[in-house]
Amino acid sequence: MTQSLNVKGSSFRMGLFLSGWLDPGAPSAKALIDTLLGRVVAAEQAGFTSVWVGQHLLGDPWPVLDTSVFLGRISGATETLEIGGVYLLPLSHPIRLAESLMSLDNISGGRFNLCAALGWAPREFAAIGIPIRERVKRFEEIITVIRHLWSSAEPLNFNGKYYSFDRVNMVSRSERPGGIPIWIGASSEVGVRRAAQLGDAWLGSSHTPFEDLASFSKCFDTTLATEGRVVQRRPLLRHCIVAATDELATQRFVNAFEAYYRALGDWGIFKEVVGERHSIDSSACRLPPGRAVVGSPETVIRQIAEYQRLGFNEIVFQVGLPGTPERFVHESLELLGYEVLPRLVDTQTAPAMSGLVTREDSNGPCQKPFDGTPNPTSPADTAFATCPVPRLGTSPKA
Repeated sequence: MTQSLNVKGSSFRMGLFLSGWLDPGAPSAKALIDTLLGRVVAAEQAGFTSVWVGQHLLGDPWPVLDTSVFLGRISGATETLEIGGVYLLPLSHPIRLAESLMSLDNISGGRFNLCAALGWAPREFAAIGIPIRERVKRFEEIITVIRHLWSSAEPLNFNGKYYSFDRVNMVSRSERPGGIPIWIGASSEVGVRRAAQLGDAWLGSSHTPFEDLASFSKCFDTTLATEGRVVQRRPLLRHCIVAATDELATQRFVNAFEAYYRALGDWGIFKEVVGERHSIDSSACRLPPGRAVVGSPETVIRQIAEYQRLGFNEIVFQVGLPGTPERFVHESLELLGYEVLPRLVDTQTAPAMSGLVTREDSNGPCQKPFDGTPNPTSPADTAFATCPVPRLGTSPKA
């Protein structure tokens, strides 16, 4: 199991996610990149511990930066933050990927984390010429190959279904004790089980609603126990805006969020990943129930406590979707670092929060523990009766 970097202060960690989408409203691509790098500096000053970048190909309607190139630039903007990339493994060649990511780790001084993802957009697989039905087996073979190349002095002899190598060796090594961690992103029960079996951590998706996270967390813990494995970090991706009041945070968040998910909806995010019932047009609430951390510092602390109860001890926040004014982004980062983080409690002492019901039943550990039926005795349910529970990220006027 890969060792984690030492982190001072609270046992709860915060990371910053930069999607790499280029906002067409920016005066130039260079100006926007400088703006994004300014977020990295602000996050570092506020006590964040990592910065992350995702991967998409042929971005539309917004162009998207190449993940490795962007991370290389970010690594020079900070000397303390971990840098992480969510890579679509089946769309990569294992040898080229292993060398590229080891180079990122080397130039950052051993600060790189990999999150391996399957990918979900048919258009990306079609563009590369890889059938999407092959993605799982390719994913597993690539992890096997890069793990060997990164850690073994023995040449690799590998004969898989999609990749074959004869006496391939890689001499580059990470400066990080234990080597480059391989997290696995997953938003399905089978994917979560795979993460528990193969990964150094499971990264929960920003697209996954809370009710599904509750089910997946049970599945993850059960699989870890079966495999006899222990992981130290339980990270989660969430969209986020923090402001002085819930109403102000909601106002600053919803328009950019809707535009972002309408674009991803065209890519097939609801059909392939989230479920059509969570699409923008199907939801009764403009603020997505259970998929964002939005509100005042007090509200955000309560929302984070609910995720802590599921075992998450680290949240990577995507603060500032395309179209969000930069001053709102920096205000959110400051509030998260200076008002929220110091007041967070450890997972072991997180208080029970209303509106979160998990039920032990005969469905088994990998079945949904909560069907979304409101609890009429819960204050949160009466306040947010127009939205399905659990109601993370909602305000009384949402």
